[in-house]
Amino acid sequence: MATKFIKYEKALLKIADTNIFAESAELGVEASLQPVTNITGSITRYAPTSPVKGTLSFSHYCTGSFHDFLNPLTAIEHTGEPLNGSLAGMTFSSGYIRAFSFSVAPFAPILFQSEMDIYGELVAIEDEGEADNNLRNELILGHSLRSYMAGTDLGINKKVSFDYAVSCDRNPVVTIGNELPSRVTKENVRINLGIAGEDVGDTMGITGNYAALNINIFSTYGDSAIATFGCTGQVFSQNLSVSEGGYIDGSIAVSQEYMTGRQLY
Repeated sequence: MATKFIKYEKALLKIADTNIFAESAELGVEASLQPVTNITGSITRYAPTSPVKGTLSFSHYCTGSFHDFLNPLTAIEHTGEPLNGSLAGMTFSSGYIRAFSFSVAPFAPILFQSEMDIYGELVAIEDEGEADNNLRNELILGHSLRSYMAGTDLGINKKVSFDYAVSCDRNPVVTIGNELPSRVTKENVRINLGIAGEDVGDTMGITGNYAALNINIFSTYGDSAIATFGCTGQVFSQNLSVSEGGYIDGSIAVSQEYMTGRQLY
């Protein structure tokens, strides 16, 4: 396939038939190979050890209502939901969101970071896509100016920033005689939330401290939240730092193991 130059305005990222306002995107694919040697030690061939897997990573601003399919927590339990998409003339039909994160800091628009695994073929299409001139003109942008975190009092009165991340493991299930997975499991889902500011809260015990927190993202205009994210878990890390001529900086880390199976009664 001949490589052709595509202007970034036309390299629109589309997932689940939805245009994504991406600032950057990278699409790659790799094969997992193992050398096979004969009795003399010579390599006779390379054998595959797992399906061909692609990776799509992209950054995108929080614009309008948040797309739930970009959050590993809102995918279908256990297997997740395969997502189709395209980027710069390449299309895929079996993508699985693996990680999602963002940071909130003073006077900064909120930029999401997403990663997904792709199984199956990448297909080239002739249509290079069309620049969406209205996408920027009608932009509703999530911003730290009005966004906030609420919930358990952690003892940090003035929060300087906070970071939210959710990730999971995606494991392909392949049956004998097939190259592509019949399904892709979602395992070890974990939410991590870091808060930085003044002070560091109460001293932790051996089991940490309980915390239930919610992040509400607003644009600079509008009366309702664009997106909300939660973390209900345990404080497992506290840090204080200070240097000559500076101020005391505190940070707290909260983690939640998110169970994807059925609740036990």
